Amino acid sequence: MDTSAGGGSWTTIPSVPPHSNVSTPSNQDPPYLSPPPPSQQEVQQDQHHQSLPSHFHLLHLVENLGDAIDNGTRNQHSDDLINELNNHFEKCQQLLNSIGASINTKPMTVEGQKQKLEESEQLLNQRRDLIANCRSSVEDLVKTEP
Repeated sequence: MDTSAGGGSWTTIPSVPPHSNVSTPSNQDPPYLSPPPPSQQEVQQDQHHQSLPSHFHLLHLVENLGDAIDNGTRNQHSDDLINELNNHFEKCQQLLNSIGASINTKPMTVEGQKQKLEESEQLLNQRRDLIANCRSSVEDLVKTEP
């Protein structure tokens, strides 16, 4: 996946080869002020890591809800805290589900690649056998001719 081509993420700086004639927009730092571009794997990991902290900062909500419970009165503020906490938990659950799904697809991808490799090896072996049979038949024909 090439992050420099079309609609990339706004959180990453697209890598532009030094020999490219693309000009740098004025709202970005010049290339010499930017850190070296990260590898594709680092970009994907960074996007996951950047999203994790934004969804898991729940401590202040839980503490505020604990204070509201200590006061013993249920009011609009405590209801708002509960709703906000529920929203954060839903986002966390969605994030965890997406991570879980990506973890489950990787082994299936590896298994799929193994299966394709095995099928290719079987086809290759069949072709080798056919070539050997053909060679043998040609040799037999050559031997029998006067």
